[in-house]
Amino acid sequence: MKIARPEFADFHQKVPMDDMMQTVGVNILDAIDVDGGQSYLRARSNCRTCTSKATCAGWLASHDQGEPQDFCPNADFFRSLKSADD
Repeated sequence: MKIARPEFADFHQKVPMDDMMQTVGVNILDAIDVDGGQSYLRARSNCRTCTSKATCAGWLASHDQGEPQDFCPNADFFRSLKSADD
């Protein structure tokens, strides 16, 4: 019998973070690799509860690439991943 984990029920649903990571050039595998994936889980949670979704959607719609934006609650995490690649 499989035990449900309600905190992960919507984990795999697409969130704007997926598009933001692609737009700012962050590799998902690099993000998952940090601290056993805990930062990645927090980032997905941050995205789901973000209060800047409209700003994010507008920015993503008008940019094919760019740098992490200050309105994003995950900007520092994305910046740290990008600087680790340098």
